[in-house]
Amino acid sequence: MWKRLKAAAMGSLVVILATTTGCGNDRPTPNRAAPTASPTVQQGNGNNQTHQMSQEGQGMQMLSTNDAIVPIKAIENVNYVSAPEIIQILNFQSGWDDSNQKLMIGDNDANFELTMNSNKASKEGNEIQVSQPFIKQGDTAYIPVSALGDLFQEDMSFEVKDSQLVIHPTSVATIENEDDPDQQGITAELDFGEDPNDPFKGDEDATNPAAIGDLGTLDEQVWAPSGDEDAVPVLKNIDMNALIRRAKQYLGVKYRFGTGPYSQTGRFDCSTFTQYLFGKQGVKLPRVSRQQAALGTYVSRKNLRKGDLMFFYVPGRFRTNRTVGHVGIYMGNMKMIHSSPKPKNGVQITDINKPYWKKTYLRAKRVAY
Repeated sequence: MWKRLKAAAMGSLVVILATTTGCGNDRPTPNRAAPTASPTVQQGNGNNQTHQMSQEGQGMQMLSTNDAIVPIKAIENVNYVSAPEIIQILNFQSGWDDSNQKLMIGDNDANFELTMNSNKASKEGNEIQVSQPFIKQGDTAYIPVSALGDLFQEDMSFEVKDSQLVIHPTSVATIENEDDPDQQGITAELDFGEDPNDPFKGDEDATNPAAIGDLGTLDEQVWAPSGDEDAVPVLKNIDMNALIRRAKQYLGVKYRFGTGPYSQTGRFDCSTFTQYLFGKQGVKLPRVSRQQAALGTYVSRKNLRKGDLMFFYVPGRFRTNRTVGHVGIYMGNMKMIHSSPKPKNGVQITDINKPYWKKTYLRAKRVAY
């Protein structure tokens, strides 16, 4: 990735933000988790016309210290930085909601929503007001420098020097791909384990009570948009084996960053998948993974049960390793079911005993029993 970023810094940087319709048969290929010099950006939901946002300029550069720098641009006496360059440096995904003029940014779900020509933003599902507005000039979205701390202080280390934004790389060695054979630092302490007293242990092959024919039924009752204060789960007893059997029925359903309700889009991102499945069992979860990670009770990585939510960070050279960027559901036997853009595209089952998952794991939470 370092070579790609360095190459992208040479010459003009062109970033394309392409939107797509969210319903019907027009279903796009989702963004890659690792943007190229011209990352593609998808709309989160709604029926909007396809268009592009492009930008030509100096683009990001790299200092000899391996820092990344982004030029600051004065617009009507306010200092701004290019949103596409920040997105690329942080290796985030992004999407454009044309109907609401919102730029969505995040790891495997839309953790930030920036409303253009306004001081409004959403972070981790909470509405915030910044001191200066987000704007779009031509086809490029800009973020006021004064808002960077409000938005990204947990995600990156940065400072302003000589009319430039300087972003420092992480000191943590990153594993880029799930199958990378990086065993450095992998010790027995990082191994996962199961609770031997899990009441739902076994029973994987029981008769399936959940018919896939009701794919759109009651979808709005399980869907909670970002910022929905009523999306609070109740710790209740549910059949975790039934939840996992239902989850398996969606294997192969494609991933889409910042997607809307499943009944409208036919897609999941990581947190709408968990929200949807638990909602079908009467447990209402909030919209994004960072919100979900704040709920429930903590579970030791050595004491996992079926149905526990597992939270991970998504590694990146210029990003911290402290913030939740992905969520999946533990399904027993060291397996997790989740919606992800890679290594496959969509709902998939993953072996969590790989170095990538051991190193990027943050915590597990139990939101139902």
